[in-house]
Amino acid sequence: MNLNPLSPELHQLAEQTDLGVHRAEYQPRPAPFAIPLAVALTIYALVIACLAGSNMLENSFGVIMLVVFTVFIGLGVLNLLHMKRKSGASDELHLFDHGLIVKGPKTLVSLHHWDDATVYQRLFHYPQTGLTTYNYLLVAPDGAAISIGDPKGATTSAVTNLPNLDHFTLGAGFDRPDQWGPAIQEAITRTQLPAVLARIANNETVAFGPLTLNRDTLTVGTAIPLTGLQDAAVKDGTAVFKSYNRFFKTREPVYAILNFFVFKEALQTQTGRPWS
Repeated sequence: MNLNPLSPELHQLAEQTDLGVHRAEYQPRPAPFAIPLAVALTIYALVIACLAGSNMLENSFGVIMLVVFTVFIGLGVLNLLHMKRKSGASDELHLFDHGLIVKGPKTLVSLHHWDDATVYQRLFHYPQTGLTTYNYLLVAPDGAAISIGDPKGATTSAVTNLPNLDHFTLGAGFDRPDQWGPAIQEAITRTQLPAVLARIANNETVAFGPLTLNRDTLTVGTAIPLTGLQDAAVKDGTAVFKSYNRFFKTREPVYAILNFFVFKEALQTQTGRPWS
């Protein structure tokens, strides 16, 4: 991948915070434009045809209607152009060896290191189309949070996981989420999993939002002995566990489980059972 040079501001920030080598960059998805424009022009053509067919353009009232409708359509097209230009804005997503930088709206810059990143992932798969949407809520140590990816899951995730929304920012839906989404998951898991496993081996209990895991027990509202865990899976956006032929569902959806993919790998390592 050919990377554009970082701006002096971001380059200096990356060096000062030891983010390492710049690995990838992503820009916001362009706002849809061609289809709404085609619909607007089609409607305009149909209206003109109707006015002409009814001979309304032969009187002043029909002409006034045409002028008003033309202005209305024109303003709509100008608004589409403005939204398209604004959607490109200056938002940027940069991945590094040791973390990421999101340059968000209004010059906001959000930085996260893989080793202490707090991330809530909301993935939704559409079986009809095979499409998977990605939404990531990134929370900094000071509580500032930014959501990137599919905007439909952003508000629900923020309301569920943030104590207040004073420092929440809705970031961009960056292009190629099927690349940067798994890259973020893999980097955080690779970096944080060894420390999590070391804590568990030291007989500590590690919390992943509403779930906790230690050397002997998984707690999902109910304590489940790991020796009896038969299966773990995600169904309808909720983690489900089978133990001694009984099924247990988490009380919260997957997007409320902090660093879900770290939790998933830690549980798999502790039990030796892959998720189904």
